[in-house]
Amino acid sequence: MADVRSVHTLLQRYDQHLARLEELRALLHDRFGAARSLGDHERAAAVEAALERMDRGVYGVCRRCGALIAFEQLRRAPERQACDGCAVLSGRGAAA
Repeated sequence: MADVRSVHTLLQRYDQHLARLEELRALLHDRFGAARSLGDHERAAAVEAALERMDRGVYGVCRRCGALIAFEQLRRAPERQACDGCAVLSGRGAAA
């Protein structure tokens, strides 16, 4: 039988994960609005694509290696599609 404390811990982690996703969604919406107001169509499209990935449940997964992208990396650049390691390998630095 599962330990009730472990179930409680899992639920807490899940709640934290959801809160982080909502924080990133708000950040993406802010960046989308800023990009549109500046007429930066390329950045607006990248942010919109990130929001679509979030809606599909694949947001935060590196498109190159399939690893989860760290929350801190997503906070710095929420529209990114690659982890820092893969971004360096592709020659795009941490801005991938």
